[in-house]
Amino acid sequence: MNSAFRRLWTVAVSHDFRGGPCDDLAFVVPPATRDALAGMHALVRERDGVLHVLIAVDEDGNPLGDCVGRRLLFGLAPRNPSFTQYTQLPALPPDETPLFANEAAANALDTAPRGVELAGPAPAIVPRLAARPLDLTITRPDGTPLAGARLGPADASWVFRGADAGEFVVSESAAGGLSASRRLLIEPGLAADPPWGVLSLTASAAHVANGQAFTLAFSAGSALLRYYVVVKPASDADFASILVEDHGATGDGRPPIAFNRLLPPFGGDRLAPALLDPGGTRRIVLFEAQTPVARRAAGPHGFELHRNGEVLIGNLPQPGAERSDAQFVVHLR
Repeated sequence: MNSAFRRLWTVAVSHDFRGGPCDDLAFVVPPATRDALAGMHALVRERDGVLHVLIAVDEDGNPLGDCVGRRLLFGLAPRNPSFTQYTQLPALPPDETPLFANEAAANALDTAPRGVELAGPAPAIVPRLAARPLDLTITRPDGTPLAGARLGPADASWVFRGADAGEFVVSESAAGGLSASRRLLIEPGLAADPPWGVLSLTASAAHVANGQAFTLAFSAGSALLRYYVVVKPASDADFASILVEDHGATGDGRPPIAFNRLLPPFGGDRLAPALLDPGGTRRIVLFEAQTPVARRAAGPHGFELHRNGEVLIGNLPQPGAERSDAQFVVHLR
């Protein structure tokens, strides 16, 4: 019998910071997913930042493996260590991992990821509530109860044993109506070296018959541009003529950005004048954008530094992938 392979899924990555499709994420295939792929007579390939999942079919186009209803997990590992600096991150607790899934609709990823606590076998459940006594309950996502425990004043955690890999709901309740819940994802292959995120895809009959393309789309984070201009002693008129202006809005196809002109003391989370001029022999002016600017690998362009009507710098620096903020210091002679 002859067999061939056809597409089950493709998963591409798009990021506003890059201006569209990119290879910012690598796809990690844990052992459990490799085992599931073998049972499906499927294989996985990654090319140019796109994940391809292919299934074997016979000469009549029928799949050789049992695919419908299969749920596969992949780790999402940023290729750039600065990924989290230029990405608009989901609002999740720090101990939760974003999970992207096609749960609401089979042919599209959910609008936003949900958080899961990634764990290995027999995880120690550390409650989020400090109240004691505290009742812990473990259920499956459909509400089927699995285990429970009561924690006393001396109990900091409880070990959940005997569960296979999968997703569970951890619920906490205490006197006074206090409660908390979270999702627990037991996946030893991913928990051993936790990725930044997890992708969960469930195959439908339509996917098996026709294939399905998914896109992980990320928005860029925003930054408040601040340009600190440090100059040698100058006349009041010369100092007052220093300006930062936006002359690139039309070319970039974006709204123009206006800058506030601030003099020391700056306050807030701005840089201290003593840090910019330890000797106290310079004059300092801060140009702060009135609105945050979305981070881009290329641009925005045309933020110009002027003095006495002359353009001193045609394109002031922008926060690239490696910068954690958008504060820049410019020294003028």
